[in-house]
Amino acid sequence: MLKIILCINVLATIITINSPAIAVEAQHSNRLSENTQNQFDTAWENLIDGLYKAKDTLEKPQHFAPAASDRGLAEGYRYLLAHLNRTIEFEFRADPLYPEFFRSVDMLRKWTGENPDAIYLKAPIDGKGFYRITGQAANTKEWKNSKRGIKGPKAPRHVTFQTISDIPGNSGEMAEMQQCKSQTLDFITGFTLSTDRKGRFELLIGPKRPENYKGDFLISRKLIACPSNNTEVIKEAKWLAVREIFSDWENEIPLELDIIRLDSVGLSKPPITVEDITHKLNTIAKEVPNQIRFWNLIMEFPLEVARDANKDGQRNLPVNGINKPAPPFTAGGVAGAKQIYASGVFDFGIDEALVIKITAPVEPHYIGFQLNNLWMEGPDQQNYVSSLSGHQLPVSSDGSRYYIIAHQDPGVEGWVSTTGLQHGFFAMRFLFKDDPDEKSLPSAEATLVKLTELATVIPKDTLTVSVKQRSIEIAIRQQHIKQRWRGH
Repeated sequence: MLKIILCINVLATIITINSPAIAVEAQHSNRLSENTQNQFDTAWENLIDGLYKAKDTLEKPQHFAPAASDRGLAEGYRYLLAHLNRTIEFEFRADPLYPEFFRSVDMLRKWTGENPDAIYLKAPIDGKGFYRITGQAANTKEWKNSKRGIKGPKAPRHVTFQTISDIPGNSGEMAEMQQCKSQTLDFITGFTLSTDRKGRFELLIGPKRPENYKGDFLISRKLIACPSNNTEVIKEAKWLAVREIFSDWENEIPLELDIIRLDSVGLSKPPITVEDITHKLNTIAKEVPNQIRFWNLIMEFPLEVARDANKDGQRNLPVNGINKPAPPFTAGGVAGAKQIYASGVFDFGIDEALVIKITAPVEPHYIGFQLNNLWMEGPDQQNYVSSLSGHQLPVSSDGSRYYIIAHQDPGVEGWVSTTGLQHGFFAMRFLFKDDPDEKSLPSAEATLVKLTELATVIPKDTLTVSVKQRSIEIAIRQQHIKQRWRGH
């Protein structure tokens, strides 16, 4: 019975994606070719088997799943379905001949420790083809002067366009990091993106910059080094990744974007075939469990969220502490565009608070703080203050920022709600307009205190926040998230 229900639900999802009518003659709908049903049956059985393998990655120790709890496993099943949802969309919309932007992350499809301040978009590309991106932004003045406080509608605080060679995690094994499967080939940010007075811009992507072309350009094919194995290889981009980051949630507006492939404009896309569908079913069957296993491994080994996995006497993410802000351990995917990170594990009692103090000699263009659960998802940032941007938490009177991670609202500025999570990790991101030297990097301190002693570790003039003010703060978040992820 369970398998029948699962089959019906998955079939309903796929039918929804492929609802447009197709010409009868093109599909030969009046006859079934020899062996077609067997092909579909085999691919379908592979899909269902893949979903059971994905279920195992949520529960079985050989896949390094988090310790089970009621909430943890409930979030795990949602996480599995989100991977299924995302992978189906990738498979059915990712055609580099007919490219379009779609969301790789949203309020359902959370993964890879996504930034709650960001929109993540992907568009499929072929490294040998030429593509043109056109866009429209609201007021872009803050991109150029890096100041905060412009009133009225404005562009996201930061935007990055990147050509990347692959999406991490599809192999299900960490060996792909050693092989540098997912790398940034090129990127451009709002700092240097050319816009006109109305905020319009254009960006060309291709394997080589055309002669006499003077506009913004991203390369899609290049010789690139893999530091982990001391090799160099020519790689082609499979994706354009776009990251829009919001700081002033009340006023910043998502970009309007379009992408075309220059040699396929106006061409009709061929109808889907038996081979297309069976290939997609088999791909989904492999990638869903592999993605979950891969990020379980990342949490277990490079991050050591649950334990000292390599038994060297210390944790890569300190418990109730924070490591030094630094570039990411991998330049894969969208991590390869000069972001600085700092992280730590939180695990404390209901009557305690973990206070993170950040002092930046040079104010970052963007600074963000978030929590993550044990599936590497950000907790609900729409209905809880589970993240804070630089706009949402200004610098205190002593020149530092104080983030107060606590289960209960302490009634002061800087609270980051655990949303009831007892154990997880937190992450910070820093972006600078100009590359900082070592002395200009932020410093970080962590202090665990009783809630009753909180006033002893934060500035005396820290603003208080009433229940009504907190409600207004959350209302702003709810409105922005609905706008950011609008489905119409």
